[in-house]
Amino acid sequence: MNALQNTLTTNNAIDATEVATVANVASVTTVAVQAAANSATAEAPTSKFVTGIRERLSGLAEDAANWEATAYASANEGLYALMQRCYELYKELTNTADVNLKYKKQGLAEHLSANGMESYNDKPLPQRIIRCVFGDRDRRRISTYNVVLRVIVAEQWAVADVPAGIAARGGVQEMSLGRKPGELTAKQKAESVAVAVQANVLAKVKTSQTDKFASNEKVGEKFAAVLTQEADGSFSINYIVSNKAAVTAALTAFYNAEKAKADAAKPL
Repeated sequence: MNALQNTLTTNNAIDATEVATVANVASVTTVAVQAAANSATAEAPTSKFVTGIRERLSGLAEDAANWEATAYASANEGLYALMQRCYELYKELTNTADVNLKYKKQGLAEHLSANGMESYNDKPLPQRIIRCVFGDRDRRRISTYNVVLRVIVAEQWAVADVPAGIAARGGVQEMSLGRKPGELTAKQKAESVAVAVQANVLAKVKTSQTDKFASNEKVGEKFAAVLTQEADGSFSINYIVSNKAAVTAALTAFYNAEKAKADAAKPL
């Protein structure tokens, strides 16, 4: 009897060990499967991230386009309407046929004084109006508006034409630069002569000093340089600049010089 019990106990212990072993194997297998799944999740969907970024950029581009068509456009329209009202006020404050003109001017002077702007009483009328309307939160922007109003005054626009006129000129920034309708920007001037200038090779220079400015990544790109004419008629290269603004300025100067020559050659 004791022998039988010992046998049963031993068998039960073996069965328990086998069950535990199977359970452990199952557990290890589950962990391995989960790890493989996690690895697949982390590594496989590279295209998901590519697509995700593209979708985000597309969404941002769409939002930007909507902003330009709505909020940005509305902001510009609002600004142009304000400029129109400033010009309307200017014309009212310069209407010598108005019997109440001196009282209106007094109102302007009192407004300046009440708001700590007495120093503007001696400024030109357009500047006083712009200062009253837009304050001094951004002096560069205020200066732009002042120039625009002065242009409108000088060209004697009709009040009703102001918003459309500013838009036709490319906005207040373009107007403040004194650019007339159809006149090329500096960038456009530079682009229009870039090919001609590149084709006009005066000399080729390669020294250990110029090599310091050379780069395989910039082959074909344009540089600007500072040159000094020497007494013997030669030119010394003092510095080479890899800067788009400097190149644009140089090309624009070339454009202006060529245009001046062409204008001088035209018959009177």
